[in-house]
Amino acid sequence: MNSCYANIDNKLKAQGDQFVMISAADADLRQIQQGDTVRAFNDRGGFDAKAQITEDVSLGIVVATLGYWRQRNNATVNCVSSAEFVDMGHG
Repeated sequence: MNSCYANIDNKLKAQGDQFVMISAADADLRQIQQGDTVRAFNDRGGFDAKAQITEDVSLGIVVATLGYWRQRNNATVNCVSSAEFVDMGHG
């Protein structure tokens, strides 16, 4: 259902831009300001998102939500996650 309705105008308006949450300490180290466009990436791929600086995220971690369409954002958080099954629940 999420993918079917993710591209509807009123949902896009409420959801806003693709974002990543980052700790203030990590943002300071990287000279990232609130709302800056940042590149989240690893060896699998990457995507662009707006920085949301928060104390709700531990040092060394960024948090990104799902629900954004690749066609509208040039990539999504799925670009950095593995497609391999895990041993817990075959997920």
